Amino acid sequence: MNSGLELVSAGANIPFSDDEVFYGPTSEFCDKKISVIPDFISNCGMARAFAFLMSGKKEITEEAVFKDCSRVIKKALLDCYNVSAKKTNINSNALEIALKKLIN
Repeated sequence: MNSGLELVSAGANIPFSDDEVFYGPTSEFCDKKISVIPDFISNCGMARAFAFLMSGKKEITEEAVFKDCSRVIKKALLDCYNVSAKKTNINSNALEIALKKLIN
């Protein structure tokens, strides 16, 4: 059955009802079928806004904060795209990129 669903932008800290926090069977199934933007990218706006506000930037406006958040989210998604241009496996690619950054 094709529902027409193409994208899920996970908006919760644990977006799927799996025992595994980051990548359980439901997440894996969806990631292989549709585009899944992981919660740590789609849900990072407030954390990024706080980081921007604490950075010492001179321009503290709504537009500056929004542009900074947009830039960080765009870079994260482009990093995923550079691993694979497919519309699937975005979640698993993003997790792999994030884990590599934590290790280094």
